[in-house]
Amino acid sequence: MTVAMYNLSRMRALQHWKRVALIVIVSLCVFLQLISAGPIYFEEGIASWYTSDEPEALTANGEIFDPTAIAAAHKTLKFGTIVRVHNTLNETYVDVRIFDRGPYVEGRIIDLTPAAAEAIDMLKKGIAPVKLEIIYEPQFPDSRYDRPGDTGWFRLQLGSFSSVTSVYNLYRILINNSFKVGIEIVESSFIRIHVRWIHETELDNSLEKLASLGFNDILKRSEIPPSP
Repeated sequence: MTVAMYNLSRMRALQHWKRVALIVIVSLCVFLQLISAGPIYFEEGIASWYTSDEPEALTANGEIFDPTAIAAAHKTLKFGTIVRVHNTLNETYVDVRIFDRGPYVEGRIIDLTPAAAEAIDMLKKGIAPVKLEIIYEPQFPDSRYDRPGDTGWFRLQLGSFSSVTSVYNLYRILINNSFKVGIEIVESSFIRIHVRWIHETELDNSLEKLASLGFNDILKRSEIPPSP
């Protein structure tokens, strides 16, 4: 190897390691910023706690209410979401699983089970100012019901028909309007037609579009999300 080639190789190696060092430094800075920033709160307000006087009362996701469970009710979060509830009065926190809906008192943002309330020392007082931090959010809601919207996706049942020709014509119309169409045979003689994988953000637009095509009596079903 000549001196010129050696120097060129050495220069390239130095440039490579400089780039590596720069990436490491930038990554470290970002990491330190995330640490110094602390938790990211998505909601602040008043927490309360609740219980049930009825034995084996069901929560909104279909579970039996358990006052000893570390769980909570929230108005909108997916069932199964893990939320860290920070009590700002005493700097304690508890991680709860969302399994119910509520609270429905103005100003309150989360309802804890008695066990969860006791974990952050608010059982006696009944309420406390809190900050909520999402620790985990499931892809699919943890629900024992098959209700429209539980998964964030909808299957829209359009009707059942005995005529194969009618189904074929409707199928072509739906396909030409960019709908994903599903067909199933029911009771051995009828053909049910539906459109699949309508995301909740597109539900209203899809219903309007289907109405313009003559589909008005539509039954909404929960849908398994499409494979990635």
